[in-house]
Amino acid sequence: MSDPVLLEQRGTMAVLTLNRAADRNPLDRDSSAALFAALQRVFADDAVRSVGITGAGDAFCAGGDLRQMAQFATMPIEESYAWPESIVALHKLMLDAPKPVVAAVNGPAFAGGMGLAGMCDVIIASSAARFAMPEVKLGLFPMIIVAHLARAIPRKLLLEMMMTGDPIDAEEAYRIGFANRLCEPAELDAELARYATKFERVSPTALRLGRKSFTLLSDLPASQALDAAQFLNLPFFHGSDLGEGVQAFFDKRRPAWNPENKDES
Repeated sequence: MSDPVLLEQRGTMAVLTLNRAADRNPLDRDSSAALFAALQRVFADDAVRSVGITGAGDAFCAGGDLRQMAQFATMPIEESYAWPESIVALHKLMLDAPKPVVAAVNGPAFAGGMGLAGMCDVIIASSAARFAMPEVKLGLFPMIIVAHLARAIPRKLLLEMMMTGDPIDAEEAYRIGFANRLCEPAELDAELARYATKFERVSPTALRLGRKSFTLLSDLPASQALDAAQFLNLPFFHGSDLGEGVQAFFDKRRPAWNPENKDES
């Protein structure tokens, strides 16, 4: 049996590929656990400055495995409750991702697959991409992915998609601000490479601390967010990267960032 997730190093970007093309790359317990392990590995690797996620074949991720879901009715309650634990763990890991993660959506991203795209920081959608949450057509509702998608799509539009199950294409995903970039399928790898270049030029410490701070600040009431932001500035003000960045600006050179400034987190 092939690995459910492939890991490829492309310069400073690690690209993770869901690798069950024949089944349209479902996001089940096993593939979620494999993706979780792969992300933990690349997040801990100082040589990796950013991460890309894509799918093998002509689909990004078709969501849950319907053959497994058909067994829910006969499962003990405890087992069905525990079934999505690895998917929940993946979502929680991505809330505090220490490096930028880019979804390269090469085809349909349905149900949990749309949630997987939504948990990434940036979405590149090829013209072949489609996004949908068809769970209601099967007698389900997209529960777990609400946590990320409610932060990425306007409420009314999200509810409409969840309550109808109707898909949107790549252009509509871009129009509503869910997708950051559109491209042709043949350009997807080049777009990923462009993002890798963007992220390798900026401070990895600023990205790590800033990403974590953004998650916190965006969930706070405005007044509390302002108070917290004043405090959260301190690691940047007193870290070594700010001095290097400013000096490099005056020297008209690229900064020499220290990727091991983890003591500043």
